[in-house]
Amino acid sequence: MADKSGGFSFALKGIGEILKENKLAVPPHQRDYAWTTDKVEQLIEDLTEAKESNKDHFLGTIVTIKEDAGAELKIVDGQQRLTTTTIILSTIRNFLKKDDVTNLIVEAIETEFLTTINRKERERILRLTLNIDDNIFFKNLINSNGDFSNLSPSRKSHDLLLEAEKTCKKWVYKVADTHAKSDIADRLNDWLEYIEHKATAVLLSVSDGSRAFKMFETLNDRGLRTSQSDLVKSYLFGEVGETRIIEAQARWSSMQDALQEINDDDRIINFLWHSLLATRKYIKSDEVYDTISQQIRGNSNAITYLTELESLARTYVSTYNHNSEVWEKYSQITRDAVQVYNQRFDPKPMRPLILALVTKMPKKEIEKSILHLLSLTVRSVITSQVSSGTFRSTYANTALSVYKGDILTFDQLKNALRNVSVSDDDFKTAFSKNKSSTSALARYYLHALEATKNQKPEPWYIQNDDPNSITLEHIMPKNITSNNWQNVDDVEHRRNLKRLGNLCLLQKTPNSKKKNTFEESKTIYSNSPYKWTNMVGKKNQWTLKEIDDRQIKMAETAVLTWPI
Repeated sequence: MADKSGGFSFALKGIGEILKENKLAVPPHQRDYAWTTDKVEQLIEDLTEAKESNKDHFLGTIVTIKEDAGAELKIVDGQQRLTTTTIILSTIRNFLKKDDVTNLIVEAIETEFLTTINRKERERILRLTLNIDDNIFFKNLINSNGDFSNLSPSRKSHDLLLEAEKTCKKWVYKVADTHAKSDIADRLNDWLEYIEHKATAVLLSVSDGSRAFKMFETLNDRGLRTSQSDLVKSYLFGEVGETRIIEAQARWSSMQDALQEINDDDRIINFLWHSLLATRKYIKSDEVYDTISQQIRGNSNAITYLTELESLARTYVSTYNHNSEVWEKYSQITRDAVQVYNQRFDPKPMRPLILALVTKMPKKEIEKSILHLLSLTVRSVITSQVSSGTFRSTYANTALSVYKGDILTFDQLKNALRNVSVSDDDFKTAFSKNKSSTSALARYYLHALEATKNQKPEPWYIQNDDPNSITLEHIMPKNITSNNWQNVDDVEHRRNLKRLGNLCLLQKTPNSKKKNTFEESKTIYSNSPYKWTNMVGKKNQWTLKEIDDRQIKMAETAVLTWPI
């Protein structure tokens, strides 16, 4: 089955057939071989189970770039499957090489699946080549005929390739042991037939990297964001060319090392996206490769851009860490606000703006801006605006204006963000109905409201929130089977259980364990040093009305806690 349209083609083929009919290459600077032994074993088990059941086994989509007719296919997604299949085929060849009777099968594996002839250079080359770090080792591994004595792995990916070969070799010997010696060649040839025709994949070929990514996104979202960053890396290194490739590698490696401090699997692509938002234009996350390939052309521009990324990465990492040396010159209040951002909210839509602020705005203006952004964040989360398109585009466009120098003061920033600024009335209304999505946020809100009650100067910053000493309690409990709650039906119970008006903080002491009924727990609430908890103990009863009334009072205090 095959189809061609709109600059791309796809066909359902056996993975052996894909290797047999094409020259395939992992782009020089794409990621290394990464399959661990368990993944290699899983592939073999899946193939074995399907073959024994006389069924085809579908291996997914292999996405490639084919820029010109007759050119090699550059692999965007599928290198792990293709590499492991090549190793399986080479171990079958190695086993059969010991038997002169099967030399024609050995020759077929060698010439059809593993290698092809470069007539111009008059040499035999592998049909599949890996990236710049793995290819020589992979070539030596395939050509070693099972003798590893001259192999010198120098990277983790080399160790994984060698382990994959050993795993496949163990499997081939296991297959051979289950058959009479006279039948082994035929049975292994059956495996060749199965890999060529029955272990199928959709081979997707497109004309450029941008199309490859778009199709990959449509067909297969596994590893999507990582693959986009690999494409960016390969593109930039390709633009640099061989003359300055070492410098380019150093810049990228420095950027990547800086970003290691961020605990996020998507940190590289998020950084690339956020830095583009801050410095160039508003784009969606799946447009990173497109934008870079359109705007960064040629050797000099690619090096300049890589240098810019290296510098911005260090600043970007500081937006995740209030203890970074970048914040040492700022007040404790500012550092505290950055800490609250990261521990409670992880404000991804605001990252480009904070990056631009730290890079371009004067220090005294930044300090006022950071506190304002924290209040805007809380208000936007409470009113569920944080994921809206307007919210994201406004922050991104404001970041770009800051970076370009069009916004230099806090007042200018505040004016630019006015359409995502939540009014006191709207904030109060939303807060009075809020049902906290996580216990961490509920604890934060309650601590901050408590600090405002106590007239603390920075109530939004929590000094102590140790769950081992301070517990979060439901006043109307999770279980309402007791007589106290006969008038509350299941719908009302679910609707009100996690509302802030029904939650309180308690210090963990020997006498602080809640009782079964509200009447029995009143003394514990009354003895609490927390004012919002202490107020609960002064109530004669706890009904839905008390929850409403308490949360309305909380909403009035929230306006003072996170002011704009």
